[in-house]
Amino acid sequence: MARTSRKSEKIVTQNIMPVMKAGLYLRLSDEDNGGKGKDSIHNQLELLLDFAEGIEKTEIVGTYTDNGRTGTDFERPEWERMMEDVRKRKINCVIVKDLSRFGRNYLEAGDYLEKVFPFLGVRFIAVNDHYDSKGEIFKEKDLITEFKNLANDYYSRDISKKIMSAFRTKKEQGQFIGSMAPYGYILKENHFIIDEPAAAVVRRIFLMKMQGASFVEIAKTLNQESIPSPSRYAGERGGKKYKDCSHILWQPQAVSRILYNPTYVGDMVQGRNNRSIYSKEKQGKRKEEAWEIRKDSHPAIIEREVFEKMQKLKEKNSKTWKDRQGGPGYENILEGILVCGHCQHVMRRNKDVRKGKAQYYFYCGSAYNYSRTQCDTSSVIDYKIFDMVLRQIKLQIALAVEAKSLTEQMKRSSRYTLFLKEKKKARRQIKDELGRMIYLKTNIYEDLKQGVLTKEEFLEAKEKYTLRITELEKELYKKEAELGAFEQYISGSNKWMETFLQFQGAEKLTREMAVELLEKVEVFRDKRLHIKFRFRNEYEYLMRQVDTEDREEPCI
Repeated sequence: MARTSRKSEKIVTQNIMPVMKAGLYLRLSDEDNGGKGKDSIHNQLELLLDFAEGIEKTEIVGTYTDNGRTGTDFERPEWERMMEDVRKRKINCVIVKDLSRFGRNYLEAGDYLEKVFPFLGVRFIAVNDHYDSKGEIFKEKDLITEFKNLANDYYSRDISKKIMSAFRTKKEQGQFIGSMAPYGYILKENHFIIDEPAAAVVRRIFLMKMQGASFVEIAKTLNQESIPSPSRYAGERGGKKYKDCSHILWQPQAVSRILYNPTYVGDMVQGRNNRSIYSKEKQGKRKEEAWEIRKDSHPAIIEREVFEKMQKLKEKNSKTWKDRQGGPGYENILEGILVCGHCQHVMRRNKDVRKGKAQYYFYCGSAYNYSRTQCDTSSVIDYKIFDMVLRQIKLQIALAVEAKSLTEQMKRSSRYTLFLKEKKKARRQIKDELGRMIYLKTNIYEDLKQGVLTKEEFLEAKEKYTLRITELEKELYKKEAELGAFEQYISGSNKWMETFLQFQGAEKLTREMAVELLEKVEVFRDKRLHIKFRFRNEYEYLMRQVDTEDREEPCI
């Protein structure tokens, strides 16, 4: 069918009614999870389906259900999946039962309603609250929405205060408010009772330590005798959190935690961490003197006299460990950076004194803690590692100096100017073509409405334009990335070059250099090193551009 000329015709878009692609969002909180009342998942879904079916030109793209998820934040799996579909333009309308299903945090909910959804062009409907962001809503209705969000937020905060008050009462009564008892105990009606098989292991750990065994030696012995670690033991007894811990072995840290835990003398210890029930976020660890301890609240596994001796031993061992690490004047430069190349465990440092002379060396924690069957990487003297790392850093600095000179030459060349001009021209052409395709796709709705196109022609044209728009968006993204990288790494500041050049002339490896320049250093049993520097992307891109500049003839 021939198309009529519409060059002088003003395009009216407000009368076009494209298909509304709706996502139905459903949520149940922790406290009403699994309920059968009016807010059950089933009832929410029935309500939303009935509502959506009554709206003309509405296609239900999918349902997103967060079952057992709090409304006090928006970190919910299905909510995030739905927002990803929004960004991919799979849906342009979100429908919920009411604002409380949407969220109970007033500020975050307001951000979505007033900023995020309008920016993304998304229509939002709360059925029972009679809220439609695209409808003819009175200002009073907007005010009602704000008050409802505020009420939902207040409800969550009020519930949080009540829960915290109930927790305080339980703690004052010597009841445990956590979800799982420490190793050696079983939780029964918020109180600890002794779990004899595990308690026997706890007593043995204390005995071995009193006899002079180290944390490492105790862990090795327990592993050699195939005694399940606390995590593995909890998993074997049905703990859901630990069901995948069958491979976990005893570690020195686990032994240490048992030896210094007041729970084993009958004292209930709670409040190690600050936590908000409302936001469900940990707010940091509390100092030991701020812990909430209720003495003699449950049966003891260890005598108090033995435990107090252990605390004195802890203070002595702490001083010894600091001395072995070199004291305050000798910093472990590669702490947290140097790892075993075979098992990826962090390499630890120790001090060896022979003939009155101290020597520091790195060793693999896995090989030391467990056995050589786990890892057979041998120890290596620390200064040898430092020297090798420093040599490689100096090579990188030399490369940065040379690269800086070459990039300055590139910026002055006519080829560089032409290259940048061509990149921007290509990006502009794609943008123009994309804008034209979007315009044409918009017009076909009007053509269908006026009978210029048949339904079949409309669908064919729509598919063609949609495909082309997708292709152009990908091309534009690629061009934007290329131009952005070029401008950032060549025209602008190259982070790799800047960071390495600030250490030009350095003759000694420092902690600052290690943290700024190194991502990871792997050491292997043959003393070979594999160094992963930071800013590898910036370095590789710059080297590719420099290599291209060297190989290609200048443009004429």
